[in-house]
Amino acid sequence: MLLGPESDAKHFVSLRGNNSNNRADTVTVASAATRRSQRTKRGLLELAGAIKCSTGRSALAYMVYGCYCGLGGQGWPKDRADWCCHRHDCCYGDAERLGCYTKLSQYRWTCEDKTAECDNLKDQCEKLLCKCDRDAAKCLRKAPFIRKYALWPDFLCGHDHPTCNIY
Repeated sequence: MLLGPESDAKHFVSLRGNNSNNRADTVTVASAATRRSQRTKRGLLELAGAIKCSTGRSALAYMVYGCYCGLGGQGWPKDRADWCCHRHDCCYGDAERLGCYTKLSQYRWTCEDKTAECDNLKDQCEKLLCKCDRDAAKCLRKAPFIRKYALWPDFLCGHDHPTCNIY
């Protein structure tokens, strides 16, 4: 599935395939078959592309990782990568409180030196969402991917959770 007629493929990173120079190619979107029932959709395409750009790993690897990576979140983050996702959820929460539509918004960006670049955006919500996604992707690049937290079940997350005011 392509993004649509107004999409410029050079502004997006492929969710599959290996692009050795980290330059953007076309977008293909894989459906996430493993959705958590109480989770809500976030701006998936841009975040997925930023993750691929920064880490070289498909965003699908984080779809049900730990307690916060993927759609929604609860409990206490399991590791550094999960903390990255918690912080991203908080960032999107801030954006929503400012009136931004995190679930539907799209923005243009490029992948340069393993970083999602979107400095030319004029819209304040697009800028904020790009910053949320870029920061999360940079954080995930620095965090180890621990396989035991992939496909982590919600019931192991518990109910106590950190608040967003720690950031």
